Amino acid sequence: MNKGRLFLGCFLALVATAVGFAIRSQLIEEWAIQFEMSETQKGNILGAGLYPFVISIMLFSLIVDRIGYGTAMVAAFVFHVLSAVMTIWATDYTMLYWATVIFALANGTVEAVINPVTATLYPNQKTHYLNILHAGWPGGLVVGSLIGNLMNNIDGASLPGLLWQWKFALVFIPTIIYGVLLVGQKFPPNERVEAGVTYEEMVGQFFRPLFLFLVIIMVPLAITELGTDSWMTDIMNSVIGTTYGGYVLTYTSIIMFILRFFAGPIVHKISPLGLLAASAAFAILGLLGMSQAESFFLVFVVATVYAIGKTFFWPTMLGVVSEQYPKGGALTLNGISGVGMLSVGLLGTTLMGSIQDKVIHNQLEERPELQSEYAEEEESGILGKYRPLDKQKVDALPDDSEEKLAIMEMQKTAKRQALAWTALFPTFMLVCYIGLILYFQSKGGYKPVVISGENEGGPPAESASS
Repeated sequence: MNKGRLFLGCFLALVATAVGFAIRSQLIEEWAIQFEMSETQKGNILGAGLYPFVISIMLFSLIVDRIGYGTAMVAAFVFHVLSAVMTIWATDYTMLYWATVIFALANGTVEAVINPVTATLYPNQKTHYLNILHAGWPGGLVVGSLIGNLMNNIDGASLPGLLWQWKFALVFIPTIIYGVLLVGQKFPPNERVEAGVTYEEMVGQFFRPLFLFLVIIMVPLAITELGTDSWMTDIMNSVIGTTYGGYVLTYTSIIMFILRFFAGPIVHKISPLGLLAASAAFAILGLLGMSQAESFFLVFVVATVYAIGKTFFWPTMLGVVSEQYPKGGALTLNGISGVGMLSVGLLGTTLMGSIQDKVIHNQLEERPELQSEYAEEEESGILGKYRPLDKQKVDALPDDSEEKLAIMEMQKTAKRQALAWTALFPTFMLVCYIGLILYFQSKGGYKPVVISGENEGGPPAESASS
């Protein structure tokens, strides 16, 4: 077993998932025009890149200790390649949707492996190394969004096919690299397996009250981070223009990438729950700020606050679960990730799209001359009935026409309101984290639980039965 190569392969597999996420968020408006999609349908595509994650992560979490981590990673590699090919050759909304579903299945399979492998490789520094592992996510967002933006300067007419197809082909690069790194590697047995914890005991951890409470918190956490990031480029393009809008996600991802390497020292000083509570407070301020900021400068200032807030959410929650439920093995660790992806995929991205459609619908009702000309037939969404914009008609309008300027202002207002409503999710999280801090203080403070009852190179910890 080559420990360093395994960790790097896991890291780059997560990079591959993030590159696909970043490119998809960049291309969503172009797809909307080409395949005639409403804001809700755009949300459905973004959601399809997330919610099927839970299917593969839960399936492989239940059987990965029996079939082997290597076999699961082969499946992830095949899914990634198949999805990229289908996306590049997509001819309509339906084909694009199912290609995106397969990509999400690949991503879930990746995380079914990399989270428990990292926790097993570094049993006494789980939160720290899970944060480093998940630096691969913002790292991939940076690579995907930055290269994607730079490719906008390429003359698409000089390429066979469409420019967006070449952009999405970037996914092949990290996919091939992680495949090469992990082929033939020996993966370690999970700490739960080594300790002799039975399959039934592992499943039983899933129904512990504290774990179920953490699962509830994971729903708004995932929506706050991934739901917002899914829409970030689309929203910022409307707020500050397409020249700089795409770089907001790149900028916040750079901040995340850097900060995740320093999670260990921060956790040592304020505990994982203290870090999560502070992160929720920053996320609230950042989202509300972005919903109001007008200028280029202010957008990036409040985006900095939001980036600090979202940085530690996901990996630190995984660290808490791994530290409190080591007997849960891959199931509890990946189960909470699955719940997060399911919630943002089925609710978060679609909800943000529905908010926009509803706000635009309400504004169009006040301008019946625009509604009759540029709104399509009535549809139903999460927030009720609405009439979506006819994207192709709007796109065909002259940029300086009164109608197009009015509609663009409506879209900007709708996107701002979607960000403002999203701030409710970290507000709920902040209340929950404060409650957890008080709960652990009543029990003598937050302490990691280890199956062996002893930390290597550290002070004794609680037994796993506590």
